[in-house]
Amino acid sequence: MVSMNIDNLLISNPVTIANAFNTYFSSVARKLIQKLPENNHLAQKDPLINLNSNSKTPISSLRFKYTTTHEVNSVIQSLNIKDSYGYDEISSRILKISAPYILSPLTYIINKILSTGIFPERLKFSEIRPVHTKGLTTEFSNYRPISLLITFSKIIEKIIYKRLYNYLLKHDILVKEQFGFREGLSTDMATYALLNSVLTSLDKKYLIGGIFCDLQKAFDCVNHNIILAKLEFYGITGTANQLMRSYLENRFQRVVIKDDMHPLTASRWEKVEHGVPQGSVLGPLLFLIYINDLAQIIRNIARPILFADDTSIIISNGDTQEFKNTIETVMDIIINWFQNNLLSMNYEKTHFLQFLTKQRNRLNIQIIAPDSIIPNVNSTKFLGLTMDSTLSWKGHTCELSVKLNKACYAVRTIKSFMSLKALKTVNFSYFHLIMSYGVIFWGNSCASKDIFKIQKRMIIILTDTPGRDSCRHLFKQLQILTLPSQYIYSLLIFVVKNGDLFSFNSEVHNLHTRLKNDLHLPSTNLTLVQRGVLYSGSRIFNHLPLQIKNHSGNLKSFKRKLKNFLVEHALYTLDEFYQLTPSDWSYQICN
Repeated sequence: MVSMNIDNLLISNPVTIANAFNTYFSSVARKLIQKLPENNHLAQKDPLINLNSNSKTPISSLRFKYTTTHEVNSVIQSLNIKDSYGYDEISSRILKISAPYILSPLTYIINKILSTGIFPERLKFSEIRPVHTKGLTTEFSNYRPISLLITFSKIIEKIIYKRLYNYLLKHDILVKEQFGFREGLSTDMATYALLNSVLTSLDKKYLIGGIFCDLQKAFDCVNHNIILAKLEFYGITGTANQLMRSYLENRFQRVVIKDDMHPLTASRWEKVEHGVPQGSVLGPLLFLIYINDLAQIIRNIARPILFADDTSIIISNGDTQEFKNTIETVMDIIINWFQNNLLSMNYEKTHFLQFLTKQRNRLNIQIIAPDSIIPNVNSTKFLGLTMDSTLSWKGHTCELSVKLNKACYAVRTIKSFMSLKALKTVNFSYFHLIMSYGVIFWGNSCASKDIFKIQKRMIIILTDTPGRDSCRHLFKQLQILTLPSQYIYSLLIFVVKNGDLFSFNSEVHNLHTRLKNDLHLPSTNLTLVQRGVLYSGSRIFNHLPLQIKNHSGNLKSFKRKLKNFLVEHALYTLDEFYQLTPSDWSYQICN
């Protein structure tokens, strides 16, 4: 461990450093809460006021069902095999090996926990490993805490999680605007919701913009009394609520550091007063419940899109003055909500982005926040994608180019030591997966051509092919999708998985035409909208050969046939796909 800056002195003693780290990590939430405006922190409004006015209480309350040895064994077997462990030094690998011998007593203990509402005290201790992320290595603020929990705790949490999550689903408690940590939802779904709102408004010639909020240590600042009160409002009462309280309160942590001179140095244990346990199974779900009512108070005037603590608000209006007024209203609402719920917004990193067509000029919009002005920006990061005001995707592809060029350099460096099979695995992990992320949104933009050039360069590196030779046949040989083919593949998988977002012609009109089983193409004149997922996805799906389209009801079969087809054709442009005719389906899609 390097020396750390403690009270403006460089300290190298590992015990002192470990204790200082622990104090820093455990006090972050308290210091943020103390910085909230006095009138909100000390004389706080009722954080449940929005629940009472916008929500309905479930007609029944949650009662935790007992578990069985079969369920406990399934949970244990679902754990990833790891050698890391918490302070008890029992890893998941050891636990899985020991499963046959501990199933019965462990099931008995878990049922006692569910019936009494008491979470074992010895399972509420976590070890923290500081990981340097940026800047000077001597500053505590440049480190991120990685929490190692007790594996037994994760088993119990998974049992509780299943019951709690099923209850929330059954009573439709989680808002539809929340996409984070939910089964069947993803970053693609959240990004689609945002971009589709933007494109729909631009097509109507409305003004549209987004407030992209940055929360400071949101998970660490969750107030235990507030989350327990919200749980009770949603029907998690009695023993279930008592168990949640027992799980959250009286938790302790210590920091463990390692250096060349001292193999392991641990700090003293410190109590954790705020937040949900980092790295836990239940923590993310509890946070979703904590922030759930935020969307309910905004949705009537704006479009909230939440991915856990990633909070974005889309505002749209045809009238300039009403557009500005709505922005001010929304900003006041979210500032008050965050303060009432003891969450801190970083106003320097929170910003406003107005989306534009080439025909419309940017408005001069000034958004006032406490002691600051929210900056207007030309681009923003949203769930790993860099989007600009005109959705040109130039910024995203520029950043992506840097990453992919580094991958090309790495593969060029190691290729003399590795087989082609191993290099293909490296290419998939460090190039293709990175290239494919969010491709359904930017893959048909003009800026995507630069990424395709880099992909062809990677293929040339993998195969030692002269740079000027065509590499179309190499994509087929290596069974790697070209960028245009990957765009089509990813987009059509999204279409098939999310069929409720698309409409068939037969659902729009009653005419019995030969196109009645095609997806309906939305009416639009904007090229920007035609490049969107809704329009492009429908058009590409309609152009598929029937041998593939007819398998859309079976996702596994559809994926296999679609990939075989795209690998065989190794498309270099989207136009090549549209130019294909039934007589060109040279590849028999019967594999």
